[in-house]
Amino acid sequence: MKLDKVVEARIKNAAPKKQKGASSLEYIMLAAVLVGVLALLSTTDLGDKVTAFFDGIFSTATDTSGTGTGGG
Repeated sequence: MKLDKVVEARIKNAAPKKQKGASSLEYIMLAAVLVGVLALLSTTDLGDKVTAFFDGIFSTATDTSGTGTGGG
């Protein structure tokens, strides 16, 4: 019987603990990463390249002339 309790205790401890939600520290770290990425994009020409990339994607997606790939 004692062996069963030991096995049961090991299984119980090995099971992952349930989390109820993100802690405030996790939100602070996420905000810090976002601020860092935005600062990097705004202070380098990388931001201009990213903007041009997405402008190209959106202009191609909204192109209604039928001259894009797969049109017409």
